[in-house]
Amino acid sequence: MNVAEYIVRYVEYREIEHAYVIVGGAALWICKALGQSKKLKFTFVNHEQAAVMGADGYARISGKAGVAFVTNGPALTNTVTGMAQAYVDSSPVVLFTGDSNSRHVAFEGENNLRQYGTQDVKTHRIMEPVTKKVYTLTDPAKTGEVLAEAFYLAENGRPGPVCVHVPIDIQSSACPCAFPPVWTPPAEPEIPMRTVEDVLRTLKEAKRPLILAGQGVRLAGEAERFRKLLPEIDVPVTNARMGIDTIETDNPYYVGRCGNHGFRSAHFAIQSCDVLLVLGSRLAPNTTGYNVADFAKQAKKILVEVDPAELTQYGVKIDENIHGDLRDFLAKAESLLAAKPELRGSHGAWVSVCQDWLKRYPLLQKKYFQGDIINSYQLVDTVTQLAGEEDIVIADTGSSCSIVAQAWQVRGKQRVFISGGLSAMGYWATSLGLAEANRGRGQVLCFVGDGALQMNIQEFATLAAYQIPVKIFLVSNDGYQFVRMSQGGYNINPPFGTDASDGVPIPDMEKVTKAYGLHYLSCREPAKLKETVQEALSAEGPTVCEVFVSKDLEVEPRLKSVAKPDGTFGMPSYENLYPNLPEDVLKAEMAKAFEG
Repeated sequence: MNVAEYIVRYVEYREIEHAYVIVGGAALWICKALGQSKKLKFTFVNHEQAAVMGADGYARISGKAGVAFVTNGPALTNTVTGMAQAYVDSSPVVLFTGDSNSRHVAFEGENNLRQYGTQDVKTHRIMEPVTKKVYTLTDPAKTGEVLAEAFYLAENGRPGPVCVHVPIDIQSSACPCAFPPVWTPPAEPEIPMRTVEDVLRTLKEAKRPLILAGQGVRLAGEAERFRKLLPEIDVPVTNARMGIDTIETDNPYYVGRCGNHGFRSAHFAIQSCDVLLVLGSRLAPNTTGYNVADFAKQAKKILVEVDPAELTQYGVKIDENIHGDLRDFLAKAESLLAAKPELRGSHGAWVSVCQDWLKRYPLLQKKYFQGDIINSYQLVDTVTQLAGEEDIVIADTGSSCSIVAQAWQVRGKQRVFISGGLSAMGYWATSLGLAEANRGRGQVLCFVGDGALQMNIQEFATLAAYQIPVKIFLVSNDGYQFVRMSQGGYNINPPFGTDASDGVPIPDMEKVTKAYGLHYLSCREPAKLKETVQEALSAEGPTVCEVFVSKDLEVEPRLKSVAKPDGTFGMPSYENLYPNLPEDVLKAEMAKAFEG
């Protein structure tokens, strides 16, 4: 085998069934080897960003690394947003890029040239900030070692993307490596059994324990075990927005989602609990609010985290840091609870208080279902009620993201994905990979605004060509509704650059959709919304359902900054989401946690 053939065979060996590709001159031998594969299937996308996003989506559902192949120069720079997205949200992607002759690459680096080889760019400088590691393969004899390490890094610890850069002369060189490669992974950190037992005992002895579940529960593949443990420890759960699907919405231990666009019930619970166990959440400002010192300030906080860098928190005092994988932690917790029944908890009164908050302060308000214009919350709720229990939900950034992250009601095996860290417009292209990895099960339901859609509009052609069964709910609000809301909140009036009347180019999406050969539906009337959504869900193949919604909707409840007379801004207390409750009502609600 040459190096290119070895790479393709290794991808096949790892039982990765699908890859995302854009061909190019500096990847000729890799493309030839891909074309000879009898096992791999390919999606040829129309932009390198979408290639990486497709691989990202495939990884999140398949449990394997997602793989993308592109060439060098502008192809590589086009992948940066996709790689950054995978990096901050911990998705295992392996990106292979071609390059010019290895001697040219070396000469350029040794002499600190801007460029020597055709289309060359400083690959390492560009990719290092958004990957776990960047490799330039210059020795064919190290091919096996590089591939084994690259895929291990992508999939293990805190997952994330890696980039393997293969000059064209190396691609065609004979590969002397054994197959499969011989490589020993490093030892994983192990959490002592005594540490897990101490945590369980702390939860049992607490009066008002609470779990904050983040995406790490899903990354560890432990959502099912996590759900089964809850009745054993009898502890309510709130979600960070990247951990939305770790628990069903109708689970008796669910108390709502927390963060800048959270639930009142969840914020009441966080601000009155006496022990907060954080599982797989990096406690980003979107979770803690920007006044981080106020977050659960009364509680003992225990953090279980696989990434050692995340054990140092900005402004949040963690009382006990536990470095390790949640697979290890939850497996040991399950074993201990089976062997030692005395570790099981009993917090029925506290759980009831949390459930009472959740019922009396529902997220969905009556006003969302009144009037002559469709409300985005009404749209999300309608799709929620009609969706299947194995469907996948993805929301692009902006108001679509915030409202889906608040209002989607998780049932059964549903998965929910947002661009949590990067908040990338065009993230909807990740649905290409989600749908491919989920074929034969539920549908992929994609919410995207009319502004964000344009960032990867070219992938409508990909949906049509491959008949990828994605149902796109196009939230048509005349531009960037979330930015309009933010500008209004900071007294920037009139808003700047946020809608079509202000110069933002929003095309006629019916014409665009039909030009790409996709099925198109639309709805403007609340009375026809359910019927239209049902028609979209029942349609064959990829479908765009454009729903015209109020352009001035506010996302609420939320943590909202307060403008001060001196021009600065302050944050309200974490428990008092906007629209703010009267102080006497707030005090009465918080007091309920301590009654009895």
